Amino acid sequence: MKRASTKDWRAAWIFLLPALIFFAVFIIYPFVEGLILSLSVWDGFSPPAFVGLRNYEELFRPGGLFLKSLANNSVFAVYTVIGKNVLALFLAMLLNSKIRGRAAYRTILFLPTCLSFVAVGLVWGFIYNPSFGILNAFLSLFGHASTISWLGDPGLALGSVAFVDIWKWTGYHMVLYLAGLQTIPSELYEAAAVDGASPVRTLGYITIPQLAPVIVVNVVISLMGAYGVFDIVYVMTRGGPYNATQMLLTNMYEVTFQQYQIGLGSAIVVMLFVIVMLITVLQNRIGRRLEE
Repeated sequence: MKRASTKDWRAAWIFLLPALIFFAVFIIYPFVEGLILSLSVWDGFSPPAFVGLRNYEELFRPGGLFLKSLANNSVFAVYTVIGKNVLALFLAMLLNSKIRGRAAYRTILFLPTCLSFVAVGLVWGFIYNPSFGILNAFLSLFGHASTISWLGDPGLALGSVAFVDIWKWTGYHMVLYLAGLQTIPSELYEAAAVDGASPVRTLGYITIPQLAPVIVVNVVISLMGAYGVFDIVYVMTRGGPYNATQMLLTNMYEVTFQQYQIGLGSAIVVMLFVIVMLITVLQNRIGRRLEE
């Protein structure tokens, strides 16, 4: 194989240079600056003061808001990852079959994905409203007389917000599952039908194994989205009631931009980065095992 000449290498670096500069200025530099700030106390006005790991000690203080936010975020992730993927796979299998109007159904189910987080949060805030919300009015038709405060009850608020996230993103994951289903050879299903395999066995022995790489991608995307959620939660509940829906990013926003503890907020971002990196490493390991 002919080695690349110095001229070729020079041309390659020239073409890569704009992207490398952009990456260094907007990715590497802010990350390093944030990491340094996470080891400091800074209110945005006075000079930063180096305090070492004190911010991280504050984050992991028993009973602290960070641990509460991390727990809420983890529960939110379980709700949304399972809900979105199970529902999206079911809808994808349904719309992959020969039914009338399936193109229209696909469009309708994908439509919420195109809506902005703020619009979705405002609309669902009206739907959940305990006084004039559509949801309580609908339940009253079945004799449910009590007024449910979906976003005001600490026991219901987190699940209510998670449901909105599932509603918004299921169509996106459905499209990915549809693409995966269409790559499965039809001969496998025909052979299963000849052998008399039930739908459950066909799902367990053909569909799920063939869709394994797509399932991993969907789970990782939904996990990253769950730990990066901010807009919907902030618009609908602002982390309330009583911090029942406080997430990592809403906690970071309050600490940084309302309490002006920028060093502590930077530490939260660093911890979120660690979580995302762990998810990425897990995805790579699972992906390699599936390829073997």
